[in-house]
Amino acid sequence: MFKKPATNVKSWLLSNSDRRKLRDELIKRFPELATYETKQGEQNISILPDRIHRANITTYNDLHGMLYIEEKNPTWFRFDKDKREILVPSVYILWRFPNMLPKIPTFGPVISKLKGGANLMIPGIAFPPEGLPDVGEGEIVSVTIRGYTYPLAVGIMCVPTNTLKPGSVKKGIAVQIIHIHQDHLWSMGDKSQPPEDEEIKIDSVTQDQELEEIADDTIEESSETSDLHAKTKTNVQAYDEEQGIEGSYEEESEIKNSEIEKSTSKYTTAEVDNLLQASFYQALLKKLTPSGTLPLTSSQLYSAYILPSRPVGTDNDVDVKKSSYKKITKFLKAMEKKGAIKLKEQRGDTLLVGVKWDHEELKLFKTHKTIEKASTSAAKSQIQNDDISSDSNNIDQIKIIEVYMPKGAIGELFQMQEKRIDEVYEYKEISKIILDYVTSHDLADKKNRRFVIPDAQLCKIFESKKGEPVPDKMTRNDLIYHVQSRMEEYHSVTLPGDKHRLKKGRPKSIQISEARRMGNKVVTIIKGLEEYEIDPKDLIEPLKKLCASSVAVLQSPNSSPKKPLSELMVQGPQTKQVKEYLVSSIGFPEKYIEIIKLKSKDKSGGKKG
Repeated sequence: MFKKPATNVKSWLLSNSDRRKLRDELIKRFPELATYETKQGEQNISILPDRIHRANITTYNDLHGMLYIEEKNPTWFRFDKDKREILVPSVYILWRFPNMLPKIPTFGPVISKLKGGANLMIPGIAFPPEGLPDVGEGEIVSVTIRGYTYPLAVGIMCVPTNTLKPGSVKKGIAVQIIHIHQDHLWSMGDKSQPPEDEEIKIDSVTQDQELEEIADDTIEESSETSDLHAKTKTNVQAYDEEQGIEGSYEEESEIKNSEIEKSTSKYTTAEVDNLLQASFYQALLKKLTPSGTLPLTSSQLYSAYILPSRPVGTDNDVDVKKSSYKKITKFLKAMEKKGAIKLKEQRGDTLLVGVKWDHEELKLFKTHKTIEKASTSAAKSQIQNDDISSDSNNIDQIKIIEVYMPKGAIGELFQMQEKRIDEVYEYKEISKIILDYVTSHDLADKKNRRFVIPDAQLCKIFESKKGEPVPDKMTRNDLIYHVQSRMEEYHSVTLPGDKHRLKKGRPKSIQISEARRMGNKVVTIIKGLEEYEIDPKDLIEPLKKLCASSVAVLQSPNSSPKKPLSELMVQGPQTKQVKEYLVSSIGFPEKYIEIIKLKSKDKSGGKKG
């Protein structure tokens, strides 16, 4: 309703008689307000000040309404200038009288979606232990984060609360949002923040991991209707019929998701469910153990424990999004129903707080070789690309992975995260370890979660011999980059026949160059083949046919008796053909083929005479 600024705002001071009428109307409509004056009268708390202004407004979608303003803050509003229409409180009033409306709790990440113009859906309700308040369809309610006192939005209840139960699969709009903290109605006031805003981190829930835990069907974009208080339908199907929409948003999303899964996964949904459960049990038995640190958030458990525990060769296909659960929280709740674990809800997050180690399925579970154990990174890469290798003309691909080994202060940080310091890690693994460290040590900047405030351990990593100061804060990407750049460089090479090599330093490229020789002839030279155990002599006949030219093996100028090296020389400008052959027939990664333009060896520039 207030996605954009209102216009035609003209205000005047309310007369004493109109003020008394307004107060009587408020007391009659919201009886809870009278208790504030009665119980706390000694503090001179009044629901209306002596001076209050009234203003006519027009919203951006041409809806005419009326505002009541105290000093700078809009406190009450109604539309269509209908004096019989009920008044709606703003968040400024709700923060002053937090219990004047029934509260519908939701999860922290959902609030950020509601601020984008969405309605609160039934799956987005965070049912409190005491249950929901008794509210009928069409009544005004406030919306807040579960466990937090102060409302953050106000709206109309679209379905009676006595029909809503925890764990229900019922869908549809729960609350049609009218006004929310940080919309343009709020901006018309002094822009003050809700009490304890910093403590509950209302606006700080921006990490992709946390948002992924909230189901897509917890919210739905609100419709722009000219009649705000038209009777709201009680389910998505009726709502869509009213708007002339065939089929619901949720049904369409589920159909599209299922079609994508069928086309991209080599496992059925049931098989993914079983593999996900096996990965979960493996993580409990081998990575968590009874002495492991609890509680763990669902995102930490999934990214740092379950995903690395997937069976070898399944990592691209075993994903909670491809399972019947769709979300990690739903999967964990299913495991809790089996009695294997104990969960706890805390401010919109699901925490693993206990494991039943004597559970029958855990005792009978047979462990497997995991993705994590299969690596030193090169082995992991081989597994991840098995399908690509088999589809590329049955050619064994040569795989090169840049990896890094922790040292010094970085090694200490890795050990704090229970990681080995005598192993190598890919960039994405380093990223996950660093972000887990930031999360577990609460290093995110409270004002802007994109930034990290280095603690003593991170400062130790960034200390310079030149005494350069450590930045007060840095972005997450910069933090990961700087940590990785201070690690020892290695690269793993997987050769045909599953031969794995781990070498220190950055990987060397195969160099292809063209040069002019005597008589202005052009030749193409290939160097660096032997670095990857490619015998130059094996390429003579294939390149002769491909390039329709003569090919010769020459001793490299950089060769030595202890380490003889060769290079291939192909007559003519054959760079494109040679590169294509190395990629498609040899299986060498294009990324590590370097094209070099060399100067002519003929000092006369190839001129005769």
